[in-house]
Amino acid sequence: MRTITGLRLRRDRRGVSNIIVVVLSLVIIIAIVSNVVLWSYQMNQLDWEKIRENVKISNVTRVSATRSPWFVVQSEYTVNTGSRVSGAYEDTQVADDGGWETFQEEETPPTYRLDVNGTFTLDLSSYPLWSVSTVEIQLRYGASDAGENWYLKAYNWTANEFSDSGFNSTTGHTPTTGWDNYAVNLTDQWRSYVQDDGTMRVEVCDEGNEAVRMTVDIDFLGVRIVFSEIRFTFRNEGALTFHLVSLWIINSTDHERYDINAIVNSGETLNYIRDDISLPTGQYAVKVVTERGNIAVYLGS
Repeated sequence: MRTITGLRLRRDRRGVSNIIVVVLSLVIIIAIVSNVVLWSYQMNQLDWEKIRENVKISNVTRVSATRSPWFVVQSEYTVNTGSRVSGAYEDTQVADDGGWETFQEEETPPTYRLDVNGTFTLDLSSYPLWSVSTVEIQLRYGASDAGENWYLKAYNWTANEFSDSGFNSTTGHTPTTGWDNYAVNLTDQWRSYVQDDGTMRVEVCDEGNEAVRMTVDIDFLGVRIVFSEIRFTFRNEGALTFHLVSLWIINSTDHERYDINAIVNSGETLNYIRDDISLPTGQYAVKVVTERGNIAVYLGS
């Protein structure tokens, strides 16, 4: 009798264990199925939203030019031809401050010549190379005679010589014998004149056709960076609001990526302006990416 009762107890325990295993298995299966269904729903929802998203780049344009402060020499000018008469380089750091540095031409028969140059360093920590549109040079000077033109040139690190090739003006400036302002723009050729560390060398020289010795007072000589603000026009032609998260500027040699944070509601147009993005010369492409992964492309030149 005792043996039969023990057998029944063991069978009852095995039966309970089997029931527990079955119940636990059902719970696990239900959890897995629920997660799969939820994941599938979420994926279908994401796909549905992505399909309904429609982003366009309708225009990309330069809207204004912004200029850095002037960068001036921090050491004395080099006089290649001619001589220094008075003053010092510090007198050329601020315009119209009552001080200037005076140079005199040297006789190089049959004419008189003057050729001086200084070293300038652009602040690339504040104005990185990729943001530069061009570089300007400004000279405030007074010449004792108006018989010949004066020129601003820069050292071309590619050609290894002082040059004004590619400048917006290469005809020089005719003095009035009073104080004159003379400025040049390096256009899109500026990169040949600026080293990777921001170093530039700027030269002031005469035309070399005057038989009268002249003196020149340099009141100010400086260089500055010109960078443009870029306006991107985004259009939402879809039914859902989209969030733009990245933007690319692409040409044949560079692929620059920028983080952006712009939200455009359905049916709206957004003008998005950046002053830290520079458009390359020639053919280029602008690509913008939404948070859902959609892409729009604009081709420009």
